[in-house]
Parts: sequence; C-alpha cells; structure tokens
Amino acid sequence: MIKQSVRVINSTGLHARPAATLAKIVKKYQASLVLVNNGREIPVKGMMSILGAGVKGNTMIDLICDGQDEQAFMSELTRAFGEGFGEH
Repeated sequence: MIKQSVRVINSTGLHARPAATLAKIVKKYQASLVLVNNGREIPVKGMMSILGAGVKGNTMIDLICDGQDEQAFMSELTRAFGEGFGEH
C-alpha cells in the first residue's frame, strides 16, 4: 500500500471531464484506489464515486493505492493530477 498527497489544480475540482479521465486510469490497473478528501475515505470504483467525493479545486487530497501494480498506478495518477487531467 502506498499513499501520496496531491493538489487538485483544476479550478473547478474533479468535475465530469477530469472524473472521466480518472475513471479510465482506474480501470487500467488491478490495484485499488481510495481517495481521501477532508478525512473522508472514498473507494474509487468509477466516475460516480469520484463525482460523489465532492473534491473542490485547489485542494489537497490523499491517494491510497493497494495492489500488485500500485507503483505504476500511483505514478500515472500523480502525473495526471499534476497535469490537471489535460485541462491546463
């Protein structure tokens, strides 16, 4: 299990477009992802769980990856968050 803090640089947070991109990344890996927002742990299964997390723009969240491909998964996740999911 690995944990990483990331900043959501998208001004509107994890709205539909970045949530869809994040959901596509999640489906590529066997490891599980838990998103921690304001102390609330949200297991990410797809787009609806991401949208339900209510992540606002310019906030810090924690990502927890657990599974055999967790390193590659976390690497892609931190890159996607750093690039604002292609919106910057």
